[in-house]
Amino acid sequence: MIWLDYASMSSASSNNGPKRFIRQNIQDMAAYAPGEQINNATKLNTNECPWPASPKVFEAIAAINQDALRQYPSPASDTLRNLAAEHYKCSPEQILVGNGSDDCLTIIYRSICTNQAKVICPWPSYGLYDTLADIQNVEVLHVPYKINLSTDACTWQIDPHIGEVDAALCLIANPNNPSGTLEKRETIKSIVERFSGIVVIDEAYIDFAQEDEQRQGLISLINDYDNVVVLRTFSKSFSLAGARVGLLFSNPTLINEFNKVKDSYNVNVMSQIAAEAALADRSYHKKIVQQTLDSKAWLEKELTAFGWQWPPSEGNFILCHVGENAQNIYQQLKDRDILIRWWNTDELRNYVRITAGTPEENQALVDALKEICT
Repeated sequence: MIWLDYASMSSASSNNGPKRFIRQNIQDMAAYAPGEQINNATKLNTNECPWPASPKVFEAIAAINQDALRQYPSPASDTLRNLAAEHYKCSPEQILVGNGSDDCLTIIYRSICTNQAKVICPWPSYGLYDTLADIQNVEVLHVPYKINLSTDACTWQIDPHIGEVDAALCLIANPNNPSGTLEKRETIKSIVERFSGIVVIDEAYIDFAQEDEQRQGLISLINDYDNVVVLRTFSKSFSLAGARVGLLFSNPTLINEFNKVKDSYNVNVMSQIAAEAALADRSYHKKIVQQTLDSKAWLEKELTAFGWQWPPSEGNFILCHVGENAQNIYQQLKDRDILIRWWNTDELRNYVRITAGTPEENQALVDALKEICT
């Protein structure tokens, strides 16, 4: 037993204010900057689907009874897991449901990353990968995309040697955000086979790939490799960004370990029900995916008039190389209540990312760009 001598204990100094209670690495890190949210603005900056969720989603939410809200939700989102297993042709034991795929990423980091760990990813990519590494106080290694920008083409290619780096996690957004580029199955498999840690394949935008075969994604790799995790989300093609539901696919052993880390009731009952209804309405999902692809194709055709270039995109967005005027274009559009994404970083300062919107939103964007750029 330890007896505390309170008389000899010095009181904590208040000179540093409340921040003295916070871990130093948290104080030193930069917070993740999500896309701007401005009321009544035309939002083409956060890659949301421009179409509403399935009508069946709203019917299911409206039918929720009083006990569903009074009681805790299913801890493992069992009904949704079973539906997802059927839809994605795997077993429920290979699925963890998260509060968005960001929650799934947090669970992965907390489960795997110690202070001595390293995380690696192609770059530029999703900024949250860095933020979560900073929170865990682990080193992040960026492997630059091989970018070719010529007068008639813009290509981004992953460095296949990324699989040879010794690290705990390798995160590959496929299609990549912000470039929209999609790596071939053989390329990803080669990385998985050579990498010593866990490879996380983030397929948030895979439903917008041009070919049906590509839209199948790489979930099947979890049956062949024990170091693969695949992420999907309901935030993009299912139009449920506000519901916050994501899926993590891996082998049952890793799923069991991840379940120890996740919050007991991490997905609320309304979000579970919404995702179940959205997943069940396959015809509606197929329709809005095609509408989004048509919208992006129209936008690409119109943007060629400005002489910009972008890598072939398999997402619902386009990363346009516009040159040194990128910040000005972003700001002038914002002044007109049209939001696109611009990053004040060395790698992306001359690019803007534009989400494909509704026909009306796309037309408003193009009309505004004609005023700004001509």
